[in-house]
Parts: sequence; structure tokens; C-alpha cells
Amino acid sequence: MNLTTKERHWLPIFGSTGKLAMKKACWLNRGLKESLAHTFTNIANTRVRILESWVNTQWHFLTDASLYIASKKESEWNSALQGLLKRNNDFSELFILTSDGTLVCSSTTSYANRQIDKRVLEKGLQAPFLHGPYVDPLTKSIGPSSSSFHDAVTLMYYQPLTVNDEVIGCLCGRVPNDVMGDLIQREAGHVYSESGDNYIFMVESKLDNSISPGTALSRSRFEDNTFSHGENLKSGVTTQWGTVKVKDHTEFEIRFTDPATQQLHPGVRETISKGENIYVSYPGYSDYRHIPVIGKGVTFQLQGSPDVWGMMCEADLEEVYRQRSLTYTVAKKLSLAMSLPVISTIIANSYFDLSTLQSNLLLIFTSLLGLIGLTFLLSNLLPPVYAI
Repeated sequence: MNLTTKERHWLPIFGSTGKLAMKKACWLNRGLKESLAHTFTNIANTRVRILESWVNTQWHFLTDASLYIASKKESEWNSALQGLLKRNNDFSELFILTSDGTLVCSSTTSYANRQIDKRVLEKGLQAPFLHGPYVDPLTKSIGPSSSSFHDAVTLMYYQPLTVNDEVIGCLCGRVPNDVMGDLIQREAGHVYSESGDNYIFMVESKLDNSISPGTALSRSRFEDNTFSHGENLKSGVTTQWGTVKVKDHTEFEIRFTDPATQQLHPGVRETISKGENIYVSYPGYSDYRHIPVIGKGVTFQLQGSPDVWGMMCEADLEEVYRQRSLTYTVAKKLSLAMSLPVISTIIANSYFDLSTLQSNLLLIFTSLLGLIGLTFLLSNLLPPVYAI
């Protein structure tokens, strides 16, 4: 990873995530680097495959649905859409547009008025087209589909509708964006329970040039207090350079920059530059909270979408390297137990004129105390083992 000199020495000296603490933690766990690289790489690749598979499944559904609609009379289309909607709970609405953008029918009949982007419709008439994410208040009004999270951010599928060998319009499918977000934010997909986060960002926006690289395209795991009871983006994440906060949702309100520089943070920057990036070493890199993290970044494209997206799978450096080996832990406790009798005897001899017998008795007594203490400490560390 191409870190600048400043980025390699950016941590403060003291504190739980300072140079002293993190150098020690990373040195003690130096043998984990290869395993960590595999872990983060597998998480990222698995999440991308899940996203690709999910999008492809929606296209298969819409392809079959368009053939089904084409076999029906126009007067039956509305009931057909409602029936199709029951078969796929990821969509919150299915509707049909003619080639001039006229709404023919919808599974949600109470929302007949809508604004259609003619550029998108033109692309959808030519081939299956995935539009979004983008903000559409109608999505919030219609309500959620399969996700417990819900806001106005939307994915829209445009499937050409062919009747008698002529494309007459598009079968459109509305999906709340949080449905996609759930695919990468499932708790089973976070190895690190406290700080693990997977998020999607824009790499290259070909449809909407106003979306800058690094802009959030999915819900952060820490958007609210659902998974964390500390600071979150809704309440505000405090940094030395101000508060990082969202009003309604992570998407489009956050650009993944380092608060100290207002530039893309190194993980996102290097992922965009190289197409993928892995970094699991000291000193980590600053994320949008100015906290040291490590992780894997990948770029990808989904079927029907012209845009290139990126995804980061990250966790805080402190949590990842917090663990200690059993050898280290036992040696530390053993050293503490062994030092008790030695130090106690030295101090007692310094302040009291002890005879050799008294000194030896004190050494034996404190050694027994150390042994009892070590037994107690190890009983909490190791499971009981019984000899047969």
C-alpha cells in the first residue's frame, strides 16, 4: 500500500491506539498477518459474489416476469404485477412504462404520479439497465420490502418489455437500497464484532457525474445505534477536526475522507487507484473517523449498471490486534507470580534485619501465595483438564 511518510507516522505516541500500544500489539501478533490478509480478502470476495448473485437473480426474475406480462392482455397487467410482487419480496413496487415514459400500471396503484429520467428510460429500452443508488422520496413513501432498514435511497431495474417482437416499454422494479446493504452488512459477515464494517462507495460514476469518487453508496453498519451503543453517524462521530454526521442516511451524505486532510482516506484512495488493495499492518490507515483501521478494498461492476463501485471490508487496528497468544498470556502471569516472592524478600531485607531462616521462610510463604495466585489466574484462562 502506497502510504506517504506522514501516513506512516500519523499515530500519536500515547493512548489506546497510539504508537506505543499499537506497535506492541502488532509485534506480539506479527505471525497473524498472512492469516488476516486471507480473512479480509475472503470476506470482500464473498460479499462481492453475494451482490453479483443477488443482482443476477433479480434480472432472471424480471426477464421471466416480462415474458409473463407479454402473454397477458393489457387489462390484466395490473393484477399480474401484484401477483409477481408476491413472488419476490425484495421489490417494493413493479410498474410498466411505455417508451415515452407514460405509466401504464403499477403494483402500487396509489402512487401513479412520478418523474421519470428520460435518459435512463432510453437505456432501459435498449437493454436491461440498473439505475442507482439514487434518492427517490417515493421509495420511502411506498415503504420497505425485505429489509428492516428503510429510507429514500433506491435501486431501479429497467427490463425491456417486448410484445409481438416490438419493445413497447419497460418493466420496472423498485428496490429499497437497504435491501442491497443487508447483503454485505449481515452480522455473520463481520469477523470483528465491535468495529467490522463493509461499505460500498463510488469509484466511477458514468451516469451521474455529480457523484464524486469515494461517495458512500450503502448504509454504514454504524449509521445508528442498532449495532453499536457508542458514537454513530446519526448522533455524530466526534473528531479533532469536527463532527462526522449524517442527517437521513449514509448514502451520498458521507464521502470517505480523512477528517484531518479532507482527502480520500488511504484505503479508498488506493483501492480506486489499483482496483483492489489489502493492508493489515501497523500503523493502519485513517478512516473517515480518523481511527486506525486495516482491511481489504475491491472494485466491481454489477450486471446492468454502467458505474464502477468499490467495497471496503475493514476493522479497527486495535480490535484486530487486541488478542494475545496463550504462550504470551501464561508467561506474563507466570512472571508476575515468580516476581512476588523475590521482590517481597528483597524489600523485607532492605527494611528489616532478617535472619537467614526468616528470609527463607518469607520466600517460601510468598512463593506459595504466588503459586495460589497463578493457579487462580490460570483457572480463569484455561478450561479444566482431568487426568484419567
